Formats: sequence, C-alpha cells, structure tokens
Amino acid sequence: MNPASLFELGVYSSKWIKDFYDQAGIWWGADPQAPSVHRARVATVERLCGSEPRTILDLGTGPGATAAAMADAGHHVTAIELSPARAEYARQLAKNPRKGSLVVLEDDFYNVDLKEQFDVICCWETFGLGTDANQRRLLHRIADEWLKPKGRVLMDVYSPFRPAHDAGTERRLPPLSGVPGSVEMINRCHFDPFHSRWIDEWIPVKEPQNALAQTVRCYSPADFLLLLEGTSLRMEHIEVEGQTIDLEVDKPNLLMNAWCYLVKLIAYQ
Repeated sequence: MNPASLFELGVYSSKWIKDFYDQAGIWWGADPQAPSVHRARVATVERLCGSEPRTILDLGTGPGATAAAMADAGHHVTAIELSPARAEYARQLAKNPRKGSLVVLEDDFYNVDLKEQFDVICCWETFGLGTDANQRRLLHRIADEWLKPKGRVLMDVYSPFRPAHDAGTERRLPPLSGVPGSVEMINRCHFDPFHSRWIDEWIPVKEPQNALAQTVRCYSPADFLLLLEGTSLRMEHIEVEGQTIDLEVDKPNLLMNAWCYLVKLIAYQ
C-alpha cells in the first residue's frame, strides 16, 4: 500500500508492519543504529529503574541490539519481534554468552502469550503502530498481565509536532557501507493531520516500484494521557533526549523539535 492510498483510505491497519520490517532487515541490515544508541538505552533503564539486575520485557526488539546490550549489562531480557527477518538477527545475538540472559520470541506483542511478569517493560520507537485500539490493548496487557506490582515501563512515544513540521521534505541517502542489501534511497516525510499520523516513505532510486511506507500514530502528551485512562498506569516522568520536561513549566522547544519523547509509567499502588 503506497502513501497515497493511505491518505485516501484514512484506514491504518497493522497489515503492512511485517512486510515493511522484513524488507527493512534487508535494506538496513542487522543493526541500522549506532552502538551509542543501545548504550544510551541501557543507561536510561539504569538511571530511571535502578542498576541492579532486572527482568526486562523488550517489545518490538527489532534486530535485537538493544536487548543484547541490556543483557550484556546483567539484565535478564525477553525480547518480542514480529518480523521473522529481524527476529532471526536477534536470535543470532542470543546465541552469544552474556552477563545476563536474552530470550527472543518471534510473535505479535498484541497477542503473544507470556506467563512471566517483569520488573521493566521497554518499548523503543515502536508504540503507535496500528490503531488507537491497538495501543489501548497493549497498555492494558502491560498493566494487567506483564508488569510486576512495583515495575516500571519505559516507552518512546512519537510526537506530532516534528513530523508535521517536516511534512513534504525528502532526503536522498546513499547505500549503507557493509550492508549487502542496502541501496540508494529517497526518504519522504508525510503527515496526516486528521489522524495525527506520520507516514515515512522509502523509495529505492533504481526500483521505485518497490517503495514501501511505514505509518505511526503520533500523540501529544495530553493525547497520551487520555490513552492511559481506564488502565492502572500513570505517567511518572517524561523527557526528551535525557532532558526532563516539567508539564507545569513551559518548555515548548523540547517537544516541538523532537520526533519522540520518553515516558516512564508506573502502576497505581
């Protein structure tokens, strides 16, 4: 489904997710992010949740490099990934010895059956795929099934402000060095203001007919708080790139220029 049809239909199902991220595993390889990203996430977990070994559920783990970094730090990580291609990358990482442990499950985190509860649940740059109903279902599963009574949730939430500002822009990107399936790409940013959705379009320069797009629901902090209603979760902390936002103090530039913000959620006691 191309971006035009997404705009015309105004319907945002989850059917595109698996195919997009399987292809992403070819275009961007086993780890499209810099090692510093994974180290920073481990530092965030330990800064906001404590440095002692934790049981961690990593939702939408992608190729698994962040989950592996958390296991290297001594944590016991269960990682969930829908895309078979990216789950295989993560399974290869899980074969290596770690200070902690890493278990990878290839499944849909809206429907996966988990018996364990966790000290920390992480959702890095994944929340917002699918519909509002999907997000509410996920939040209820976190609160009711997976989170220990004193557990914490760390979740990246995409903000509408930066995608709206950048709508209509494009970048031309060279192939990634050392990634056999990488090709020269055009990346275009679209924003649907009615549904508050960022649409991220990727077009191979030599094969434009193979263009794919991903779409994510963007939430202002006020909108995200509405999603929490009816769950036992409350927002204890919000930050952008490590800078805390005080909702009682005006810091508009932090949110206006950010693609996403991080929330820390806890359950009502």
